[in-house]
Amino acid sequence: MEFASEYLSMALLDFQTALGRLVRVQNGKGPLDGLHLDTRDSLYLEGLQETAGFLFCRSIQRSWCVGRAAKSAHLTLSFLPDHERQTLLDEWIDSGAGTRSFYDSEAGSFLEFISHRLANPSHQLSVCQLEQATLRAGEGMNSVIAADAARLSDDDCMLRRGRYAGLVEFYGDPHLVLETLQKHEPLPPLSSEITILLFGPGVEQLCYVPSAGQVALWHQLETAQSVRTLLSQPHERNTLAKLQSYGIIEYAD
Repeated sequence: MEFASEYLSMALLDFQTALGRLVRVQNGKGPLDGLHLDTRDSLYLEGLQETAGFLFCRSIQRSWCVGRAAKSAHLTLSFLPDHERQTLLDEWIDSGAGTRSFYDSEAGSFLEFISHRLANPSHQLSVCQLEQATLRAGEGMNSVIAADAARLSDDDCMLRRGRYAGLVEFYGDPHLVLETLQKHEPLPPLSSEITILLFGPGVEQLCYVPSAGQVALWHQLETAQSVRTLLSQPHERNTLAKLQSYGIIEYAD
């Protein structure tokens, strides 16, 4: 730091910001954009990136980020070939991700990142969505406040999907898919018989196999709907109350 203060003209805040960006961004574009750097500052930072101390700090940061990301998506990544797993981790870290302070938020973002890179449909995507839904519902267990069920008697009350809820489709028996994972056996072929799991923070063990009507209600609530509209489909008021108590649906206002 004494060297920097003697030879650099940039403000201390810019210098700290520059170091943080250079350590975090492994293959980023323009990590120093927006900072007030003159030629001397730029040359110093360019040379700094080649020093043994800086490279060591960067390797430690990367190793930590990779390890945490791999842990957050353990099931999904274990389904994938080694090269595909490593490619996903490299792309994630190279984008500058993996440094958030809150683990659940980081894990959710990484699983979302993976989900867009998996075949649809596939067992791998189902397991990825399973991890996403479990993480979200688990987070909601500590965040959801019991809502007033009496509001459901108001036909103008607006409902939407719960923020901590999720629906996952398995193209086959979920237990069989997960068992093959544990035994390191080849995955079964995709089945035309779909098993659906509905997740909510108020559900015992976080998920269950819903009825066809509950699945239809979930799909209908892709956009907020009034109780009156839902009852005309028809959905029953006691079904709305049950899913509301589970945190699978919630009030939209």
